[in-house]
Formats: sequence, structure tokens, C-alpha cells
Amino acid sequence: MSTLKAEPDGRIALQGALTSREVAGLYRQSLAWHSAGLPGLIDLEGVEQADSSALALLLEWRSWAIEADHELRIINVPRSLCVMASLSQIEGLLGWRTLDFNSGNEDGQCCA
Repeated sequence: MSTLKAEPDGRIALQGALTSREVAGLYRQSLAWHSAGLPGLIDLEGVEQADSSALALLLEWRSWAIEADHELRIINVPRSLCVMASLSQIEGLLGWRTLDFNSGNEDGQCCA
């Protein structure tokens, strides 16, 4: 099960799995942001598992932010999502750095 939790500091914390099974529900929960205002920060530290549908959801949120001329940062991105975004060449659309697979960077903070 996945949750979107509004934290007191204004960030949204995603927790649990971010896979095709959960993304539709998370998308429905986030629809209110599209009209009521986007968060400025989404924290993925609590994400335990993710697949390519997670990237689709994050891209949708970024498109909403661009449409609203709003800055949206995504932090604590799991390395698996960084790798998928880099291999798909969409990290720039998400506002992430390109991974250098030759650097040996294993700190987990690869693209946020």
C-alpha cells in the first residue's frame, strides 16, 4: 500500500510501493493539487519499490507544475528510479541530473 502524506513543513512524503498497482490511486489522490495548488517538494525517501509507472506519475506532476509556472522539486529519489529515468533519457524532464554510469557513485543521491 502506498500513501501520500502532507508533512507539517509543506512537503509531500510518498511511502510504500510506487508501482503500477498503486499509481492510479495515488494519481486520483493528487488530482486536487491540479486545481488547489501543487506542493513545492515531494519526498520519495519512504518509497520501498518503484517501477516505470512511477516515472509516468512523476512526469504528470511535473507537467502540472510547468503548466502552473510552479517549482516542484523531487528529493530522495531511489536509485532504481534514477537509473530508469536515465536509461529512458527523461531525467531532464524530471529536473534530475544525468547519471554518469562510469563514476561509481553509489551514494543513492544520484539525480535529485
